Amino acid sequence: MRLSPEDMPGYEEARARGRRRRIVSQEQVAALIGYSTHWYARLELGVQDSYSDDFINQVADVLRLDPVETQLLRLLAGKEAPSAIHSATPEGLQPILEGQPWPAYISNEAWDVVGTNEQLRSWFPGILGHEANVMLWAFTHPDARRRLYRWETDWAPKLLGQLRTAQLRYPDNKRLDVVITEILQANEDARRLWEGPIASFHLDGDIRSLHVPGREKPQPIQIVALEPLRSPGHRLIMLVPVPGKP
Repeated sequence: MRLSPEDMPGYEEARARGRRRRIVSQEQVAALIGYSTHWYARLELGVQDSYSDDFINQVADVLRLDPVETQLLRLLAGKEAPSAIHSATPEGLQPILEGQPWPAYISNEAWDVVGTNEQLRSWFPGILGHEANVMLWAFTHPDARRRLYRWETDWAPKLLGQLRTAQLRYPDNKRLDVVITEILQANEDARRLWEGPIASFHLDGDIRSLHVPGREKPQPIQIVALEPLRSPGHRLIMLVPVPGKP
């Protein structure tokens, strides 16, 4: 839908013959990427096959995909195998959490919270209530919209985008499916956003704002996300106040 038929080869000739198209055809895309229409059509249908890296890269270039969308395309095309599922709490990391001067927590592939520090518990006491799950809290807890500044634009779309890509990475994670289903059943705005073209792999490095206890104005924070090598799939998340920001 991003492409205009006017930019495609042969448009002027087709227009002269009275054959105008409102959307770009599979044949036109296939001609631009240099592969057969049959091969490209299989990709559009979601058929996982032995697509080459060159083919995927050409498709991403022609369809004008950004880096996140290109990575998502690779997942959909079966170019990256899903990570192994790990549900055990990583050992030895609680002292790391407690040693941080800012809020920090550890979550698993389904965003269940498996470890927190005192700073996190003081900022977000409600996050440990509803099944102790970050995503369920963000979309079903009544306090989340107030705490997550600009929830509708800065938080919700990217969080849902993370859920969507996680569902592709961990197709056998039943807990993740339960979390997504509960969110979509409970939150009308989440259902609306879920129907759109959202994709996000992580929030590491993002700067956004929170309403925190003891502060009248929103507190800008940088999200720092790390993955312990001893336990792939778990995330160590730190909410670091941004120096110099009001």
